[in-house]
Amino acid sequence: MAFIEVKDLRKVYGMKDATITALDGVSFELEQKELVVILGASGAGKSTLLNLLGGMDYASSGTYLVHGKNITEYKDKELALFRRNHVGFVFQFYNLMPNLTAYENVKLSITHTKDFIPPKEALELVGLGN
Repeated sequence: MAFIEVKDLRKVYGMKDATITALDGVSFELEQKELVVILGASGAGKSTLLNLLGGMDYASSGTYLVHGKNITEYKDKELALFRRNHVGFVFQFYNLMPNLTAYENVKLSITHTKDFIPPKEALELVGLGN
């Protein structure tokens, strides 16, 4: 069994006559620690796929399993716990609190997680220690 299994994942926005199919039957498997790059033209569904995999949106159909657990069946609260405990997401447009320092922003991000790197150490790892 693969660590991540995506089977016929679809995402359709809108209703009846006015629909947009953002993902149309995507399927793949990933093993733990496997490195993957997602490439495609603008509008190809890359961000939609990442939003589904990250638990930030619901699929219209299909399944997404992580270590045998069907994430596509999760409700809001379960998805929030999944994101908190299992997902790391780097947004294209960073979402920092402008009135906080870099240290305070990093410290804020770890307040809801069990396993974390101390803020100073995390900043040093990415060259922002000073």
